[in-house]
This record gives sequence, structure tokens and C-alpha cells, in this order.
Amino acid sequence: MFGIDPYSFETLLPGVLLIATMAGAMIWAFFKVRHLMKQSPQE
Repeated sequence: MFGIDPYSFETLLPGVLLIATMAGAMIWAFFKVRHLMKQSPQE
């Protein structure tokens, strides 16, 4: 297989963390909006 040297790890880690953070924020926002839509009064 392939190995990841320390330079590649240092280079890729911030990007991977950023993508994971953005995905987490979108998932959280999806559930928040869904909760607020259920909570709104039906008229």
C-alpha cells in the first residue's frame, strides 16, 4: 500500500479537519432546521 510521511500528514490534516467540521455543521443545521419546522405553529 502507501505510506503517509509526516509532511503529507501535516499538509492534509488541516484540509480533512476543515471538511469534517463543515460536514458536521451542515448536519447540525439540517437537524436544527427540521426541529424548528416541526415546532412552528400550523395555521
